[in-house]
Amino acid sequence: MKKVAVFSKKILAIKDINYFFSDLSFVSIKKQKKIDAVAGWGYRPTTVKARAYATKHLLPFIALEDGFLRSIGLGLEGFPPLSLIADSIGIYYDSRHPSELEILIKNKIILNQHMNEATAAIKLIIDTALTKYNHAPDFCGFKDKSSHQNKKVLIIDQTFGDKSVELGGASQETFISMLNCAVKENPSSVIYVKTHTDVINGYKKGYLTQIVNQKSVILFSEDVNSLSLLKYFDKVYVVTSHMGFEALLLGKQVITFGLPWYAGWGVTDDRHKDINHLRTNNRRTQATVLELFTASYILYCKYINPYTGKKGTIFDVISYLTKMKTLNNKLRGTINLVGFSFWKKQVLLPYLSLPSVKCRFYSVSKFIKTINNEDIENKLRTEKLLIWGQGKKTLLPIIERMNLFRVEDGFIRSIGLGSNLVMPYSLVIDELGIYFNSQNMSELEYLLTNKKVNNQEIEKARSLQHLLIVTKLGKYNVGKKINIKPSDSKSKIILIPGQVEDDASILYGSPVIKTNLALIKAVRQKNPNDYIIYKPHPDVLSGNRIGKVDKVEIKKYVDEIVEFVDIINCIEQVDEVHTITSLAGFEALIRNKQVVCYGQPFYSGWGLTMDIHPNVRRNRLLTLHELIYIVMYDYPIYIHPETLAFTDPETLISYLNDKKLKSSKLIKQKWLKKQINKLKQVIFLICKIKLNKINYL
Repeated sequence: MKKVAVFSKKILAIKDINYFFSDLSFVSIKKQKKIDAVAGWGYRPTTVKARAYATKHLLPFIALEDGFLRSIGLGLEGFPPLSLIADSIGIYYDSRHPSELEILIKNKIILNQHMNEATAAIKLIIDTALTKYNHAPDFCGFKDKSSHQNKKVLIIDQTFGDKSVELGGASQETFISMLNCAVKENPSSVIYVKTHTDVINGYKKGYLTQIVNQKSVILFSEDVNSLSLLKYFDKVYVVTSHMGFEALLLGKQVITFGLPWYAGWGVTDDRHKDINHLRTNNRRTQATVLELFTASYILYCKYINPYTGKKGTIFDVISYLTKMKTLNNKLRGTINLVGFSFWKKQVLLPYLSLPSVKCRFYSVSKFIKTINNEDIENKLRTEKLLIWGQGKKTLLPIIERMNLFRVEDGFIRSIGLGSNLVMPYSLVIDELGIYFNSQNMSELEYLLTNKKVNNQEIEKARSLQHLLIVTKLGKYNVGKKINIKPSDSKSKIILIPGQVEDDASILYGSPVIKTNLALIKAVRQKNPNDYIIYKPHPDVLSGNRIGKVDKVEIKKYVDEIVEFVDIINCIEQVDEVHTITSLAGFEALIRNKQVVCYGQPFYSGWGLTMDIHPNVRRNRLLTLHELIYIVMYDYPIYIHPETLAFTDPETLISYLNDKKLKSSKLIKQKWLKKQINKLKQVIFLICKIKLNKINYL
C-alpha cells in the first residue's frame, strides 16, 4: 500500500477516498513524513504546490480526477463521486503527454480479458441512459414535428476555461471553427448547440453561448440527460467533450476538433492538425469503441460501492445510479408534505435528499387554507403532494385534485417499534395508491402484475432470502426468543399474528374480517383439531395502539397465547401462519411456511398463499423469488442508520443484525424514555441534514 500525500483538504474530505484504490492510502502532507507519492486534482491551481513538492523530492505525482460515471447530482452541489481516476503517468485529457488510459487502450491482452463485462456494462448504461451526472431528466424528443424530416446535427459546447480544452490543443477559435464547419457541411440539417450543464445551472460560462444567435443554429439550453439527447441526432461535433464518446457508444458519427482521449483510434472523424503527430509517435493505434470503453470505464476508472462505502465495481455504481435516477425522476420538482409532525419531518428529509427535489411543509389546516386561493391551488396542482398512508380525513376531499404521493414504513424497518418513536430505515413512496390498500391499485401491485424479473434479480432475491433467514430479521425486530412449540403435540401448529384493529391495512385491505377475535374464531372453525397459538401485535402490547382482546374470550378458541416474543422466532416454530393482512404472512413466506390470508395483503393473490377472500384483480402466478425481489428491491427506499445515505437491503440488514446482537429493545417503554429517544434521534437527524445540505423551502 502506497502512502500518498495530498495538499488539498478537499481531496481528503472526499467520501470514502481511501477505498477507491486498493494500492493507495491518502494522507495529509502535514501529518506524514514518510510518503511514496504525491497526489493532486488534475491540473487545478491547487496542484502547483503538490507537483513542485513531488519534483523537488523525486516522488511520483498522481493526478486524480472524477470518473465517467460520477454521481447522481453535481459535485458543485455536494454530491460525492462514485468513481475516481488516479493516473501516475499523465491524465486522460492532457493530449501533450501519454496517460495510463492510452497504455491500457493499446494493451489488447488485458482488454480481451474484460470484454464480456464491458459489453454488459455498455448495454446497462445505454438502456438506463447513465452519464457522468445523472440529475437531469431524460429528453423525450422534439415537439416540432417538421424537424423530424431533417437530419439533426449536435454541436457540443463546453465550459469556458475547461482544462480539457486547453490541454486538448483547443481554444475559443477552435469552437468557432467547429461551428462554422458544421454549418457549412450540413446545409440541409437542423443544427443545435448544446450548452454544458454547469452553464445551464449558472455556475460557469460557455464558448459558444454568446455567438450562437449570429448563426443559423438553435441553442439547446435544456438541462437534460446527455445520452437521452444524443439518441435524437445523426451527427455530433465536439472539441474535447466526453459527450463525443457517449455518442460513439450510441453508434453516432462523431467529428472531433480538439484532441480528446478517444480521438485518433479510427472511430472518429478527426480534424485537429496534430492528430497525425499522435499516431506517428506511437500514441495511437487502431481500437474499437468496445476496446475504448473497456480501457476507460472498466480498467481506468475505479469505483466505490455506494451502499457499503467499500471498494466496488462499475456494476455496483450502475445499479445504484439506476435506482437513484428512477427515484429522482419520480419525485422531481417541489413536494408539499402535508400533515407531518416535527418528528416525521426530520425522518422524511433523508429520503428526499435528491438533486432535483425540493420540500415544503404544511400543517393540514394551513394547507386547506392555502389551497382555497385559486391561483395558489393551480400552482400546487403542478407540484406534488405527499401524505402519510391514507391521509387525514380532512384532506380526503382535496387530495383527489392533486398530484398525490403516499408514504409508509417499509418492510425492514428498525430495531424497535415505530409507536415507540424509533426512526424507520426503509420507506415506500407510492404515486398510484399504497400497498396495504387492496381496494385500489398501488405501485407495488402494478409491479407484481407486470414486471418481468430476470435471472440475475432472481439470484439476488434468493441470496436476500437466505440472509433474512440466517439473521432472523423482520420489520421491528423486538421481543424475546423462547420455545413456543408444544413437546407433545402431533397436530399441525398454526400461528395467528394479532394486528392493530384500527390499522389502515385492515380498514382498507380486508373486506370481511375486521377484528382479531373474528380472525381467531374463523381459524378455529376451519382447523378444529389443530394447535393454535395467538400472538398479540407488539404495538397493542406496548399500549400504543388498540386491538387488545380479552384473554378469557381468546382462550375459548386458541391453545396458547404468547406475548413479548419475537415474531420471527414464532414463525420458525410453526407449520402455518393465518392472518388478516399482517406483514408476518410475508415474513412466513420468506421462511417457506404455508400462509392463509383472510384479508387481501400485498403478498396474497399471486399463487403463493391460500386466500379466503381473493382479490379479483390479482391473477398472475409468481414464484417466491419474484415476489421477494419486487417487494424488497423495486418498491422500498432504504437509508443507512449512521450516514442517512441511500443504501440497499443487504447493507441495512447486516447493520441491523449487528445492532440486534448487541442490544435488545423492549416492546413496552415508558413515555419519558420514548421522548428522550426521540429527542436524541431528532438532534442526530438535524445535524446530518445540515451536513448533507438537503433542499427544503
